[in-house]
Amino acid sequence: MADKQYITVSELNFYLNRIVASEELLQNIPVLGEVSGISVSGNNLYFTIKDESAQLQACFFNFGKGYMPISGEQVLLYGSPDFYARGGRLSFLVNKIEPFGKGKLYAELEKLKQKLAAEGLFDPNRKKPLPKYPLEIGVVTSMSGAVIFDIVNTIRRRNQLSNITLINVPVQGDSAPEAICTGLALADKQNFDAVILARGGGSFEDLLPFNNEKVARAVFQMKTVTVSAVGHETDYSLTDFAADARAMTPTAAAEMLAFDTDAISKEIISKVFTVGQFVTTKIDTFYAKVQSRTKEVNYICSAKLNAYAEQVRNGVSKAKILCESKLTATDHRTEIIMSKLSALNPANLLQKGYFRVMSKGKDINKIEQLALDDIFKLYGADGSLEAKVLKK
Repeated sequence: MADKQYITVSELNFYLNRIVASEELLQNIPVLGEVSGISVSGNNLYFTIKDESAQLQACFFNFGKGYMPISGEQVLLYGSPDFYARGGRLSFLVNKIEPFGKGKLYAELEKLKQKLAAEGLFDPNRKKPLPKYPLEIGVVTSMSGAVIFDIVNTIRRRNQLSNITLINVPVQGDSAPEAICTGLALADKQNFDAVILARGGGSFEDLLPFNNEKVARAVFQMKTVTVSAVGHETDYSLTDFAADARAMTPTAAAEMLAFDTDAISKEIISKVFTVGQFVTTKIDTFYAKVQSRTKEVNYICSAKLNAYAEQVRNGVSKAKILCESKLTATDHRTEIIMSKLSALNPANLLQKGYFRVMSKGKDINKIEQLALDDIFKLYGADGSLEAKVLKK
């Protein structure tokens, strides 16, 4: 068989690995660069180390309690390059990290942060409190990411009442800052109870739109309560400081605004039950007082009525005696009067032989009242008769 005129990828990578590993000048060397895209898996630290012209993947296995850099920070790495033959990747295996100063971007960010703080954009006294029961929630983020789904799912686990409106904006790239400012201005006109400005985690460069001065000022100028939820727990952006509240993650922002309807229902039921017990106790107390007062009133009224009844009985008895006395006296006077009337009764006189003389309906008491030939009547005890004057 003819000699080979080529080498395989595996052979090339093997040789490159041998060259890198055997080069003494590359062993345990210090490398200066800016940290970006930090991630942690277990006890291993992965990130990118870069400068203005190049970048290199780095990993620090079992970094333990060593120095933990932040994105944008300039550090000094001690370690050796490693060419991974199977994957064909060159990386830098770190065994020590020392801070070397802040990276250019981080320094610029710190300068901008101090400027905005001096203008009062981060003043805690001007921050608006979160609404207790927000029913209208606006979310300014990208519709293509998982952030909006995490927010919706988190809120929906607690209640079905809050309306969630997405304002779609890019959250990464050169066009993101202007789009975010436009989205915030639009959200501020919708009469939302609260607005969430959100994006998921990413490298320091990925989060730059949220460290933009225009975006920070747009957040500060929001009339609507605004929650900044950018990146992960360790990520801080200017919007976090300018907003009314900062959430460690978008999910945490949803938890801050998602009121629990079940808990509210239970609280209402508990309060109604407490009020019911209070009212029942009050009613029982009032009822006992009413019963006590009723007994007192009955006792007082009974005593008063008995006293009045006794007074009435005494009055009736006295009235009876007075009436009987009056009636007796009246009877006696009546008898005297009747006796006198009887004595004066003309009928009695007629019984004695006297006559009553009447003429023309008038009593005749004198002779001169009659003339000759006058007709008159005589009334006696046993009857009457007519007579005529024959002679005077």
